[in-house]
Amino acid sequence: MTTRLAIGDVSRRCGVAQTTLRYYEQIGLIPAPERVGGQRRYPESVLVRLEVIRLCKAAGFTLDEIAVLIGDETPGRPVARSLAHAKLARIDEQLEALTQARAIIEWGMRCTCPSIDTCTCGIHRAMPI
Repeated sequence: MTTRLAIGDVSRRCGVAQTTLRYYEQIGLIPAPERVGGQRRYPESVLVRLEVIRLCKAAGFTLDEIAVLIGDETPGRPVARSLAHAKLARIDEQLEALTQARAIIEWGMRCTCPSIDTCTCGIHRAMPI
């Protein structure tokens, strides 16, 4: 017999609120569990799915995007791969913007002039913006 988990057990094991589990069920991210005495009973496999959802969220995917990733069962998963490539491109853009932000902050910390209006170090002219 397969072990079935109550919603509270799944919540504790995954660190996901019961309301979130119900919402994920409602939007199709996790399959509707069987009911025993009116209570949800999840298969243990839901724990893996919830971990994948958690990882996708940590990578910056929205719930709608995660639904696409999980739902793409076409051989080679072309839709999921396309979405992943687009996310990687966005991450690269964000990394570039953060690198520039870091350079600007470091520049500001190197400038020892008494005020912006009297800045004579000229370091701001060297900043590629």
